[in-house]
Amino acid sequence: MPAFVLYLALHHAGLTLETDGHMLTVTPSDLLNNELRVGIRQYKPALIELLQSAHHTTGRLLDWIVDLDPHTTAATAIRFRTASLALDQQAPAPANNLLDKAGEEQE
Repeated sequence: MPAFVLYLALHHAGLTLETDGHMLTVTPSDLLNNELRVGIRQYKPALIELLQSAHHTTGRLLDWIVDLDPHTTAATAIRFRTASLALDQQAPAPANNLLDKAGEEQE
């Protein structure tokens, strides 16, 4: 089972995944069954990388939305950017982020 399929199974089971880049937290733990626990142990590094990549991608997309929306005030843009930078410090992007690669190809 690929990590993304496991992530979807966890999500459909009502579980939430969080990471600080090293640890993986799955809540609420009482919804976990043995099959999901085994999958989490097997794919923990891939799940952490998936979460970090998704976080970084979301931050980049929010930046683009703010830049593209002509009705966004400067104060709102600053708040979005500040929040995005704060989140990036908590969970740095993996080296193989797809948006970064896409940007490199276009340059």
